Amino acid sequence: MTRRHRGVLLRVGEARSSGLVVSYLIGSDDEPPAVVVHASCRAGSGWAELTLPQAGQLVDQLRLLLTQAASPGEGGHGRQ
Repeated sequence: MTRRHRGVLLRVGEARSSGLVVSYLIGSDDEPPAVVVHASCRAGSGWAELTLPQAGQLVDQLRLLLTQAASPGEGGHGRQ
């Protein structure tokens, strides 16, 4: 089962400052595609391979965080 990149490499952030996030799509002939997310910072790096539903959940969570950040006066730590 050979896995390969299936699309472009998307990058957010600067490698020399606070950190960098890279994401891309991978796949194989035997399995459904997956989204891979690599995150790195001065303290180290990590990565996650997400199914398409998990990637959608991450997108939803990031949208929620952006909405909360744009709302003045929102208190608390949000829901988990």
